[in-house]
Amino acid sequence: MRSLLMRRERKQAELLLVPMIDIFTVLVTFLLMTAVFSRIAIMEIDLPSSAPSKPVEPKFRLEVIIRQNGFELGDGNQVFATIPKVNGAYDLTALTERALAVKREHPTSEDASVLSDPKVPYNDLIQAMDAIRGAELPVADVLVAGEAVPGALAGAPGGPAPQTAKVALFTNIALGDAP
Repeated sequence: MRSLLMRRERKQAELLLVPMIDIFTVLVTFLLMTAVFSRIAIMEIDLPSSAPSKPVEPKFRLEVIIRQNGFELGDGNQVFATIPKVNGAYDLTALTERALAVKREHPTSEDASVLSDPKVPYNDLIQAMDAIRGAELPVADVLVAGEAVPGALAGAPGGPAPQTAKVALFTNIALGDAP
């Protein structure tokens, strides 16, 4: 028997890494799935300076309130115009004309708030926003600070000048619920 044990060659011991790799894969997956990732939010705050400063007059902001029966235009403190519905539909051309008149009174203002009743359809809200964002006017009427808008009179090369030009009215629009 001793001869049998002596003849038998001893094999080198192998280290099996595959089961250990499987365990590490499962462990890493579990740790990634249960990890909590935190967000860091940066909040910008303007603190008042110690030096006294001249009080700044608040900028004008057009406020358009969309009601079930029409539009109300104001400045946040008072309503200065109402535009009723015409034949059951909102009068968007009258809204654009009124916004254009307000823009002529406050040419540097670009801010507007559109406030709507909860039951106002989304499509009407978007159309009202488009109506106060810009207007298409005849080229003869397009004047900004007494001068023609650059490019308003220029047509296609070799072609006639365009008949209308787009004018930006209130481009910074904020949405909200009507009071």
